[in-house]
Amino acid sequence: MDGMPLVYAYTDYRKFLEDWMEARQAVDRKFNRSEVHRRLGLPNTRSYLSDVLSGKDVSPTFLERFVVVLELTSDEARFFRVLVRFNQATSPEERELAFDQLVALNRTPRAVLDPRHYRYYRHWWNGAVRALLAIHNVGDEPRHLANLVSPPITETQAKGSLNLLKELELVAKNEQGFWKPTQHTLSTGEGAKGELIRQLQVQQLGLIQSAVIRPGSAGQVVATNTISVSDIGLDMIRKRLERFRSEIRSIVHKDDNPATRVHLVSLAIVPMTRDPLQGDRPSGKPKPVVSP
Repeated sequence: MDGMPLVYAYTDYRKFLEDWMEARQAVDRKFNRSEVHRRLGLPNTRSYLSDVLSGKDVSPTFLERFVVVLELTSDEARFFRVLVRFNQATSPEERELAFDQLVALNRTPRAVLDPRHYRYYRHWWNGAVRALLAIHNVGDEPRHLANLVSPPITETQAKGSLNLLKELELVAKNEQGFWKPTQHTLSTGEGAKGELIRQLQVQQLGLIQSAVIRPGSAGQVVATNTISVSDIGLDMIRKRLERFRSEIRSIVHKDDNPATRVHLVSLAIVPMTRDPLQGDRPSGKPKPVVSP
């Protein structure tokens, strides 16, 4: 059907479902959520689609029913199935496998989701190599480049990363014949950016885990705290973290001294308890707690 969103342009199946519904209703106003529920075999349910769009996982059975409702071609259906598996993955290994399959199955006729962008975010060392080239003078020397990266990467990986950066025009040779970062930025569609960056973050958090296991690297600082805090206090912490991120960017931008190393800086807030119902909250004013 003309005017419908292309599934290959998405890395979030829920966003695709939302946009598909909006486009479908623009063509046929009678095609509402009740009609979707009827076609899914849930005529007496009103909230299922809303629950899915809000984060509820889709079971294998209903995944196949969605394929029928969305009227996907065989190639589109294969991509959609992997996309659902990618978004619902519960382990980094499962997510990476689905991510690779998305790259292989992408049939986007336009550069909405250029496979090269997938390749860039697929490996953490692509960004590290790009930053590293700003510090070191490296020509067509993948072995030398690989030896500069920590944790170590192979010569083949370094060569592939350099070729990709050249292809994306993120690096260019200077007058001395050394590869240096350009001012270009990697541009992806807004719908794709979040999931692609999330995939990269999964790998980067793995680097932090490895750093904790092998302590002692110069300049390494890993600190964690477990806290209990009110919603108001949490909002203040979030704002402070965002302000701190801005300060980091400002420090880097204003630093006139020559860079000497590439570092990964990570800030995270991760809920460790479920959000209780209002009636389950303890009475009184429990004292906030900070633990190592």
